[in-house]
Amino acid sequence: MTQYPQKQHAHFQPPPPYQQPPKKKHTVRNVFLVLLALSFLGLGGCVAFVASAGDEIAKSVEESTARIEPQEVTVGKAFSIGKHQTLAGWTVTSQAEMFSVTGKVKNISDTTSTAFLHFKFLSKTGEVLGNVQCNSSDLEPGQTQVLNCVPDGRFSRAYVKVTAEATF
Repeated sequence: MTQYPQKQHAHFQPPPPYQQPPKKKHTVRNVFLVLLALSFLGLGGCVAFVASAGDEIAKSVEESTARIEPQEVTVGKAFSIGKHQTLAGWTVTSQAEMFSVTGKVKNISDTTSTAFLHFKFLSKTGEVLGNVQCNSSDLEPGQTQVLNCVPDGRFSRAYVKVTAEATF
């Protein structure tokens, strides 16, 4: 067996051992995904805030409507409208042939508030015989004051119904 001399190539180098290609850094993609996630979280927070505010506004409107709607009251008996309670013992009298209301009002809320009440006196047929506007000064929570009332309409014992409502 004859061996042939092997030629050595001057430029030949054995291949390097296998190496994985360097991992790509997806910095731009990752930053974009983080910003996208934060945007969705922020949007969700804004939607929740707006929904909560909408619920509070609806609740406030309902409370305001409830205070404004006239309710039938009985002379002398306590009743509450809005933030105020008209105390038992209030009366309807004639003052220079006009309707007049005397009584006390109490602030039953947790905040300073002024009472504005409108009494309406109605006949059996629903005719308005007279109106009385009453108010108080600023009342701290729990404070009581005599109502300041201004009559409008001729006094008549013919009234059969009295309504009261808060006016602002």
